[in-house]
Amino acid sequence: MTRYPDVNRVGVSPEWHWVPIVCAAVAVAASCGALGQVSHTTPAPTAPAEASLTTPAPPAPLAEWQKRGATEVPPADVPLVSLRGTEVVNQTGGAVSDRDARAWAEGLVRTYQFVLWAVSRGQDRFLLGSGLSTAAPAVFRPNFNDVLQARRSGARVEYSREVFRRLVLRAVPQAVQSKFQAQQFAFRPYAFFLDAVGPITTTWIDGQGNRTVKSQIGDGVPAFELMGGEPGHDPLLGDVWTLGSDWNCTSDSTRAGLAPLCNP
Repeated sequence: MTRYPDVNRVGVSPEWHWVPIVCAAVAVAASCGALGQVSHTTPAPTAPAEASLTTPAPPAPLAEWQKRGATEVPPADVPLVSLRGTEVVNQTGGAVSDRDARAWAEGLVRTYQFVLWAVSRGQDRFLLGSGLSTAAPAVFRPNFNDVLQARRSGARVEYSREVFRRLVLRAVPQAVQSKFQAQQFAFRPYAFFLDAVGPITTTWIDGQGNRTVKSQIGDGVPAFELMGGEPGHDPLLGDVWTLGSDWNCTSDSTRAGLAPLCNP
């Protein structure tokens, strides 16, 4: 996700804006044109006490994570998901059930948590080979850049966790497929609009533990994104939202081009 205005989360290039000196494998710019209409339904809050509809994968040894490019095993709490305090809104006009929309939202949060861990531990190779995205070089480009910039200064990156007020599932018109592909994104028929707000910080932590805030957005400041993808079950990661694209919905040009998909 990407950070705003200069703070990067998972994916989303800063121009467009779940996070580059350019990595050799990653280079993409983002642009798009006008889209069709999105059907709207009355939002229904997710019950905080409702049991999770998805599950993490069972524990796996380091050797399995190394196959995905990781050098260590994520802590046990990384894949554990809660939507408490987050409203899931299904705007697919019945094409996707409310139950599936909530399960997909849980998968999105699990993907987000894996990205937070990967960035904080300098696991850029894991982001490329994890299976969290079908277009990893484009989607995670800002994250790669953050990791590489910090590494060159002898530091690591830490993203604070943003506040997701709503996760809104929307259908993406087939007519825009070429626009996604032109940006090296993978087009998928559904996307989540992330109604996310700060406070959000990107902090560098050096070898002595000194912390330097590199960028931040304030409490309540919008950090909207549109994250296209599809649900998937991975034997190592569990139920996730496999990212195909990540667009910055705080940019005027993006909002105009992706309206109404990028509309709050």
